[in-house]
Amino acid sequence: MTPGAVREPFSCNWTATAPHVRKALAFIRKQKGMVTVDQLVTWDGTHGRHLFDWNDESAAYHHRLQQARMFLNSFRAKFEGKRVRAFIRIHPDENVDVAESTYINIAVIAKHDGMRAQVINDIRKRMASLASELKMWRLTNEEQEELFERLAEAMNGADEEPVARRHKIPEHAPAPAQ
Repeated sequence: MTPGAVREPFSCNWTATAPHVRKALAFIRKQKGMVTVDQLVTWDGTHGRHLFDWNDESAAYHHRLQQARMFLNSFRAKFEGKRVRAFIRIHPDENVDVAESTYINIAVIAKHDGMRAQVINDIRKRMASLASELKMWRLTNEEQEELFERLAEAMNGADEEPVARRHKIPEHAPAPAQ
């Protein structure tokens, strides 16, 4: 594909009622509910190629996009004495002036009310999702107390252990220009 050419995003239908999804889920059940991503990709390759992008050019492009996301998510920075992700993805909305989803340095986000609100809202959504998962596991009172204690410790900066595979951005690195 030529540089600057518009790439159509791979469109997939992963709804549970789609015939190809139902077949994939049946395959996973036949594997006793355990499947590796390699097994699933191989299965899709021999069963109609409906789950994944099989066009080498666009699949390679989308893989590079995913690698770019992983690259940006791998960096940590010290901000107000806490070690946090250096870049966070911000989506366009009425309170944020970005044309498309953009990774933005946390120092910039912290100064913008709309971006800050979006980050906090995303955290709330992830917390609600985690709460649903934890509810499913029927935690004991002791397990719940331990989770809340660890959350409080982390929020107060007591849990500053290094994160594996994360890269530190030097504190003197300038924030990206707006």
